[in-house]
Amino acid sequence: MLALSRRLFNDFPSFDRQVDRFFNDAWNREIRLLPNFRAFRPELDAFERDGQHVYRLALPGVDPGDVDLSVVEGRLTVQVERKEPADVSRDDWHLRGFSYGKYEQTLLLPKGTDLDRVSASFHNGVLEITAPLAPAALPKKIEVKALGGRKLKATA
Repeated sequence: MLALSRRLFNDFPSFDRQVDRFFNDAWNREIRLLPNFRAFRPELDAFERDGQHVYRLALPGVDPGDVDLSVVEGRLTVQVERKEPADVSRDDWHLRGFSYGKYEQTLLLPKGTDLDRVSASFHNGVLEITAPLAPAALPKKIEVKALGGRKLKATA
């Protein structure tokens, strides 16, 4: 009885190694074995240029007709779909580096954005959205006037 229980417990590490090996092998095999779990999430840049907020999304392989933009209450919503190539069957893939599917993101536009002048362009697989600030929201330069010819002394 003691020999049986000792053997039973000695087999557990071997079983653990077999389970680990199975999962490691499964994850390291060709992509065809497991479905592609990567979500389509394009790179996004956001910066300011000439009084405008600029957003750029990298969308290689996306048709501009598959891009939908909307602005509601100061929120810019981007909806995009990158479709799988129709001319390649599922069994013909050797390697799939691109991710496919739908993507949606809502960006909060800064206060003072002129929502009526938000525009977008698509060039070389890059979607560029510009959101200009309203003239009232732009910084104003204030002139400093000298008083009656008096010179101000600098103190050190």
